[in-house]
Amino acid sequence: MNAPCRNAQVTIWGSVMFSVFALGCAHTIVVEIPPRIDLHAYQTIGIVEFSSNSTAKLNQFATQKFMSVIQSAQPPVRFLELGPEELVLKSVDRQKLDPDAMKALGKKHGVSTIFTGTYEISNVKPKVRLGEDLSSVSASANVNVSMISKHWDTGTGATVWTNSRQGQWPVASVQKDTRNPVSFSLSIPDDQYEQFIGKLVYALTNDFRPHYEKRKVPKQ
Repeated sequence: MNAPCRNAQVTIWGSVMFSVFALGCAHTIVVEIPPRIDLHAYQTIGIVEFSSNSTAKLNQFATQKFMSVIQSAQPPVRFLELGPEELVLKSVDRQKLDPDAMKALGKKHGVSTIFTGTYEISNVKPKVRLGEDLSSVSASANVNVSMISKHWDTGTGATVWTNSRQGQWPVASVQKDTRNPVSFSLSIPDDQYEQFIGKLVYALTNDFRPHYEKRKVPKQ
């Protein structure tokens, strides 16, 4: 009556050994996963300069960085730069970037899709900490940056893609204790903001980049 059990054990053990053998004969390859959104179908893509509560210089940087990341991931995607939002809207006699504005811009510039984007830089937010014995104090300041982008179909005015990202970075620090004088630093030059914006743009455009993963395959 125990024979069927022994046979089952032999079968299971054989399956385990086969799996181990198969893994031993496998090797790892890197497979490219295509972008979730392929832009090659569009002959030319319009893009409105990113807008913000910051400077025109940083708006231009954000726009150029956005195009650069996508073109690097999907060459040879072509962009037609339409200019700053205010001038773009004025050119089609519209008040805001809405479906009607997108339709008008598509006809004016001969593009079937348009990218738009905005970002916002918060005020510096300080944090102060006192030591347990009140003999020391430390403070820091952070800045938040949020960004959103949309991809519009100019034929219908519909949004075909949108994504947003935000991040927080330290920009200042101060320390004081009984042995040392106060040490304070606060510096937020444009190139530092450019680093923050660049990181957000890279995260924002994840859907347009190919990805890579390792897979095990049997040896031939």
